[in-house]
Amino acid sequence: MHALRRLRLQEAIRTVWTDAICINQQDNAEKSHQVPLMGSIYSLAKRVVVWLGQGDVQQTRRAFECSEIIASACHQFDQERGIKSSHWERHEEVHLPRRHFSALVLSSLQELYDRAWFTRIWCIQEIRLARDAVVVWGDDEISWTNLAVSASWIFDKTDPLDVDSLASLLVEIPVKNADMMRDKDMYPLLEALAHFRESEASNPRDKVYGLLNLVSPRCEVEALNVDYDKSVGEVYADTVLVVIRLYSRLTAFAHITHPVNYDGPGPEDYTNLKDYKGISEHRSWAPRWDDTAVARKLGDDEADCPWSACGANVAAVTVENPHEPTRLCLKGVVYDRVYEVGDIMDFHNQKDPEYIGDLKSVCDDEHSDGLVPDAEDVYVVYDPTERHPYIKAFERTNVESSPERFARTLTAGCWGRAGQYLERFSTEMLTRHSAACVHVLLRLLHVQEFGDEGEYLHSADSLQFERDAYSTCEQRRMFWTEKKSYGLGPHCMRSGDIVVVLYGGNTPYVLRPRGNEYIFMGQAYVDEIMNGELFHDSGIRAPQEQIFCLI
Repeated sequence: MHALRRLRLQEAIRTVWTDAICINQQDNAEKSHQVPLMGSIYSLAKRVVVWLGQGDVQQTRRAFECSEIIASACHQFDQERGIKSSHWERHEEVHLPRRHFSALVLSSLQELYDRAWFTRIWCIQEIRLARDAVVVWGDDEISWTNLAVSASWIFDKTDPLDVDSLASLLVEIPVKNADMMRDKDMYPLLEALAHFRESEASNPRDKVYGLLNLVSPRCEVEALNVDYDKSVGEVYADTVLVVIRLYSRLTAFAHITHPVNYDGPGPEDYTNLKDYKGISEHRSWAPRWDDTAVARKLGDDEADCPWSACGANVAAVTVENPHEPTRLCLKGVVYDRVYEVGDIMDFHNQKDPEYIGDLKSVCDDEHSDGLVPDAEDVYVVYDPTERHPYIKAFERTNVESSPERFARTLTAGCWGRAGQYLERFSTEMLTRHSAACVHVLLRLLHVQEFGDEGEYLHSADSLQFERDAYSTCEQRRMFWTEKKSYGLGPHCMRSGDIVVVLYGGNTPYVLRPRGNEYIFMGQAYVDEIMNGELFHDSGIRAPQEQIFCLI
């Protein structure tokens, strides 16, 4: 009601369309019909008004005035160059005096970007599709263009390690979501869902439906029928089936991360046990788009991925009931059975012993994003006698024949800031990658034994390797198979699971047998079968094809 009163004109009639009021939120049929129209409504609107709620006039004014100053400096920079600059160029070249950022201004900016509107999934497409938009907070307003440019500049300017500059003052301002809302990009379905996975939705179905007007190609949207009568699990399963049916690829499987104690669909799928009706609506083979604590994807971006563990075999699918799929049946082959698993590599046990206990250094890590998945107690007392999981895996593995293979496994076949695949590296770079792995292992041993790095100070290569291994191995564990192979798999796997290659998948996968069916556990990296060797390498005997029914 505050928003409607604020928008009402004193001397004229104003027509306003508000989705929360104009769509009956209790009518699933009406929502299913109206939601596909939302893109047209917002893109054709004369103006979109963002209401951030009531606000203290001093805060709203200070925040918007500072945002206008930043935007003006960025626009001036563009005009002087005669072109529209990228936000990266602006943050490097546009400098503002610190007097514009008093403690009161900084607290006002923090209060601005803490508003719930920036976290909501529906707001993303609404603001991105708008031809013209204004942001209203209390009695003040600012154009979305200027606010978005300002948010982008702040986001790119932030540097928590630069303690003597403006960058360190901006680190507490939560502008990440506003910066993501600024772009006009369109995405393939799975990319959109992953990119905005942290956005909030009161209805978990909207983690999918709320992004459909940002999806391209449109054939993916047309194949995903909006239906609010479907359960959340069915909606999430639909995202997998769309990609398989359109492209014969298992791309969606890279987005699946189960809890560490996962043992198939069951009551653990529900935060509130009252929602469990004796059978889970969720599938082990569908991503939980409402879960943000996920492992790094392997083989991403698939379009650029050189791997094809399945060789030339495309996905062959049979679904038990197309109208209500609970099982997904796929062709593939078994590679081997898991004999032993290593430690779960999580938030705290991957860190250097030198830094264990220093939570600030851990939380500032570029890969942590402030999340602590599966760490029962982040303040757990570190045991200095416990070997680092990389060291334990190294000692367990016979690496003499191929130390390069062990190095490739820890970083899942990639290296460098751009996440480049090792298959595309020169021989010299591959040698440096392996040497960096050895350096990291020796450094970890020295720190643990003597309390310092000694002669093993980080080089640029070893530091990059350690960062890559950290982000790759988090929420994963090493495993060893009955045939003396080894690899990297999901943290929920255990001995007795099987490693399979499914047709249409560019990586191997870990499954858990349950009777005649299988629980999908997650992706795996097994160095010697990433490129279809099971099907064309004479040194590996091709297993017999079979059908795996995933539950």
